[in-house]
Amino acid sequence: MLAVLLLTAAGCGHSGSSLRSGSSRVVGGVLTGSVIAVHNTWSCSTPVDLDLVRVQLDDTTRDAVHIGPGCTGTIRRLEILGDGAGLGPGGDGVKVHAGARDLRVLSGVINCGRAGPRKHQDAIQAMGGTSVVFNDVTSTGCANSFMFINTGKGRRGTPTGIRCVNCRAVSHNYSIFVGSSESSGATNGVFTSRVPPHVTPNAVSPLVAGNHWKSSGLPRRRRR
Repeated sequence: MLAVLLLTAAGCGHSGSSLRSGSSRVVGGVLTGSVIAVHNTWSCSTPVDLDLVRVQLDDTTRDAVHIGPGCTGTIRRLEILGDGAGLGPGGDGVKVHAGARDLRVLSGVINCGRAGPRKHQDAIQAMGGTSVVFNDVTSTGCANSFMFINTGKGRRGTPTGIRCVNCRAVSHNYSIFVGSSESSGATNGVFTSRVPPHVTPNAVSPLVAGNHWKSSGLPRRRRR
């Protein structure tokens, strides 16, 4: 039987929202099983060995998942539900912060909702972290990039070893943007967007190879 756990702002970041924990439990300091978050950003700050993480946000400007300090381990399946409109995050799908390290996402889908006002909406935005790798992820509906990698404000951490392997995405502006970072990017992916995979001079040893890109033919999207 599935247990239901309701968490307030102190537990999950937003009052009045809920996180439903199916068969999840902590074993030896590691969160195991599956997590289902509804109307809430899910934040990873502990070691994990999860079969499933599913996040459903409705008509919101929030991000869906934050990967932060202390998050390490394995997520076998990540599902962020979205339809480019009322369902899905209006912010980023996944945000990787400095302090996250040695995390593997083995498969998944990251779909965005309607972009919030002045939101820089990416399926995956990495502003820090070390050795965080996404595999076999598909994505649609994100207003800016599928994957945006760049040192965050205050230069608190340089994204290092942040990668997406065998990923497929349709996004509006960029497919992959690799800014200030080390050994990061995407390989063997299939992307459709306005701009092909882009690497700036600030990227050290970027990993952008074996990708297939198709132009969407869309005009540049103005921020609302």
